[in-house]
Amino acid sequence: MKTIDARGKLCPTPLIMTKKAINDMENDETLLILIDNDTSVKNVRRFLEDNGLQVKVEQIAAVYHLTVNKTGAIPEHISAESYCSVEKTSANGYVMVFKQNKMGHGADELGSILMKAFVNTLPEISNKPKTLIFLNTAIHLTLKDSPVLEALKKVEKDGIEILVCGTCLDFFGKKEALAVGIVSNMYDIMECMSKSDKVIHP
Repeated sequence: MKTIDARGKLCPTPLIMTKKAINDMENDETLLILIDNDTSVKNVRRFLEDNGLQVKVEQIAAVYHLTVNKTGAIPEHISAESYCSVEKTSANGYVMVFKQNKMGHGADELGSILMKAFVNTLPEISNKPKTLIFLNTAIHLTLKDSPVLEALKKVEKDGIEILVCGTCLDFFGKKEALAVGIVSNMYDIMECMSKSDKVIHP
């Protein structure tokens, strides 16, 4: 039996791994797929069954064990990624992406004043974003000396996710100065943005 471990991986990775494994196997070989999230289980199962393969699903603790016996190849033109259905965020679940630590273009001093006022207003609005993402120079808003640190800590405490670009922190040498949010990578940032119904850039 061949095994692929897709635990901790988000769609479409489990689908891509499954398609490759199936097509690399001989007929009548058995494949065991380990997955730890419901969405990927549903997508992988639908992908296999749509292509004529029967799947047995068993949950052991927090891990799903999908067992499939290869009875034919999956055509190359069948896109595994097209089966990557994800639940979109509900209304009010929009994402806000900060690309710089100033608002607008022109006078930098004015841009800093506007950004400070904008972020400090976030805790007060009723229709709050689900996630805040900070890229490029905007990562300075999340550091220990940020003029909007208290506002960001408050919205994070209220349940708003804050993702801070790890590559950007490394570029500016500021990873140790991060004071709010979590260090993230581009894959997770793109996943978050793609699942949102709306992305706002202040």
